[in-house]
Amino acid sequence: MSKIVEQESTSPSAAIADYLRRSVSVSDLLGQIWSGRLIVAAAAVAGLVFGAFYVHQTGPSYTASMRVAPPEGDSMPNIGGSGGGGGTAGLLADLTGGTATQVPKFTQFLVAMGSEGVARQLEQKYHMTCRVYSGDCDITTGQWNIKIGPRQWLSAQLARLGGLPDPNGPRGVPELAAYITGAIGKEQNKQNAIVMLSYTNRKRDFSAEFLKRVVEETNNYIRALNRSNQRRYVQYLAVAAARSTNVEQRQAIDSLLLQQERQLMMTEVEGPYAAQILDGPNVAPVHGITKTLAIYTFLGILLGVFITLGRRYLPRRLRRW
Repeated sequence: MSKIVEQESTSPSAAIADYLRRSVSVSDLLGQIWSGRLIVAAAAVAGLVFGAFYVHQTGPSYTASMRVAPPEGDSMPNIGGSGGGGGTAGLLADLTGGTATQVPKFTQFLVAMGSEGVARQLEQKYHMTCRVYSGDCDITTGQWNIKIGPRQWLSAQLARLGGLPDPNGPRGVPELAAYITGAIGKEQNKQNAIVMLSYTNRKRDFSAEFLKRVVEETNNYIRALNRSNQRRYVQYLAVAAARSTNVEQRQAIDSLLLQQERQLMMTEVEGPYAAQILDGPNVAPVHGITKTLAIYTFLGILLGVFITLGRRYLPRRLRRW
């Protein structure tokens, strides 16, 4: 009777702790690992060798970096003004139904860098999609290598279920835009408006060329968009000025027309438009050999430990090794 009372008084947590103490012993585990130290050492050496082979096969990587900043005079006017619809400042917003403020060109540049519009220009001018995915595309002919196999079939079915493009088919502008967004790093300097752009690739020359082309085409893309908008503003204001009979309103429209014509003229000038390059592209090798070897050696050690601890579940005749 006393034994039953004693068992009932034992809490579940105490029972679990007691079970773990009796079933798992740290000293026993360490003893097993020590007995299989040769296995662990062999697995560590195998991991180190595999890591060295991986480094040799993949080769070094190179990071291209470039510092960009807003161009001179990149201060978009507050079209709406504080009064919203009164005076010369708010007249354009009232006439066109536009927003109160315009986004600075440099902000447009940073946002549009990974857009499909920029990717489309890169593809049209430089066939950049095939060059980025050169392992799956013949740069000379532009033909894509269609992957066939059980793994490729499974990945295609999963992509179809998720509403995603076929990962085994040819890439296009959307994939290039997504690649630019993920591959180009942007580091904002907290002290000023300078932004450090970086891109890493295994080809030294391509890393610098790719970053340079992306910056150039993003500048051209923003320039073309703003040129189109400014032309519409100029045309609209010219018609509004011709139709206006109010002297004060006519003067205000003429002032706005002059301002928009200046903005349009800036889009026609060759040179930095949305961002100016301060430095670069500079290319430097990425030193990750030691880190890679350490990771593969550690994975080898873990594999050796698992093999050592799993020997007890093997038939007795196989436990000698």
